[in-house]
Amino acid sequence: MISLVFFIMTEAAYAASVNIGVIDTGIRVREDIFDNTKIAEGKNYVQSENNTNDSVGHGTRVASLIIGTADGEIVSPCSESVLVPLVYYTKLASGAVLNGGIDAICDAVYDAVDVYGCKVINISSGITADDERLKKAVENAEEKGALIVSSCGNDGGNVYYPAAYEIVIGVGSCNEKNEPSDFSCRGEGIDMLTAGEELKVVSIKNSDKYESISGTSYSTALITAQAAAAFERCPKLQPNELRYIMRISCDDICDVGYDEDSGYGVFNEGLFYENLALWEKGELLCFFDVKKDDWYYESVKEMYELGIMNGTGECFFSPEENVTRAMFVTMLYRAEGATVDSVCQLFEDVDKDDYYADAVSWACETGIVLGYSETEFAPDRSISRQEAAVILKRCYDMKNIGGASYELPEFSDKNEIADWAAESVSWAVGTGLMGGNDDGCLNPAESASRAETAVMLHRFFEI
Repeated sequence: MISLVFFIMTEAAYAASVNIGVIDTGIRVREDIFDNTKIAEGKNYVQSENNTNDSVGHGTRVASLIIGTADGEIVSPCSESVLVPLVYYTKLASGAVLNGGIDAICDAVYDAVDVYGCKVINISSGITADDERLKKAVENAEEKGALIVSSCGNDGGNVYYPAAYEIVIGVGSCNEKNEPSDFSCRGEGIDMLTAGEELKVVSIKNSDKYESISGTSYSTALITAQAAAAFERCPKLQPNELRYIMRISCDDICDVGYDEDSGYGVFNEGLFYENLALWEKGELLCFFDVKKDDWYYESVKEMYELGIMNGTGECFFSPEENVTRAMFVTMLYRAEGATVDSVCQLFEDVDKDDYYADAVSWACETGIVLGYSETEFAPDRSISRQEAAVILKRCYDMKNIGGASYELPEFSDKNEIADWAAESVSWAVGTGLMGGNDDGCLNPAESASRAETAVMLHRFFEI
């Protein structure tokens, strides 16, 4: 049985407005402390009346760390953000607890994006095991361009979900010595630590304005505030890009590199804004495996920014991975901005629901790609360098009449070029799209890597 765990102990030159979904116990609107224009009307998922007033205290504490307080006692980095309280857990005057559980949290995640237009979602709760409903809700948020920040948990055990998901920023707590807090959960999925012990927060008690509290919930709120500030400053920033920037903006404190006690380390605010500035200037590409001095860096950067090539996973480009025939025609299809009225079922191995179906249909209709047979396209087959040359030559000829002919230089493996590809390979080498290796080989039959493909396409679009 999956049990829901509630972690109770647990400025730029310009700024765009950012809505932050706070999936919690509500927010007590204290006019003597909060700027109430920064708290929007939200939704209660456990009571029939739409009351988002906080009767527990947890959501109000979290809110104060995200947006700060009007009296300046708590300062937030985000100046234009608005909180949307989404209540999944509350307590009645009688003391009875209403907990909507995983269903309420999932509904709140969907609504945060689809109804309230939230760019950031703060979740200070979790479950002990993966759940398909929660996973789909998280994936929907990612597809819609919203970043989820979630607490790792406070029992010192394994990281809870949704924090454990790769596309969620999982936050743990550290003490004043920048050591992982004893209560902070460890394991796969933790991304970073930040302060989470004896934090000053707003209280819902009428007799007290503030109180001191500890827990990963409050660490999460601090990271949410930084994420919102980044979106205010850089509205075009994508969730995967922000996750990368936040992950490389941490001070390593445990094992070298990533570890399951501290993730990437303790969040460094100063380094974060330095890296954000590099991203703004186009000097930071958000892949762990593509470095500034790589020979293919500029081409990968260009193809990624144009939306022609994406990453292969969370913050990775996989430059050495082979490109398939399906991938290659999809890249060209994106570059052309082409559309098809309907998918023509020319091949038995291409289904109309495949991500590359439109691209294959377009490529066949234009004649730039042929099947391996009358019935097979072989979408998963790696494309060779000479095949890529042939396809690019056909693309070029489709838009250009005539053109120079080229004589192929002497490569040591020149005789390995297939007869059907000889003219196209000569053209590709002559125009600079393709070159030999340091050993003097052209390797025409070798599979084209993602790095090589990025360079070929980048050069192709410039001729």
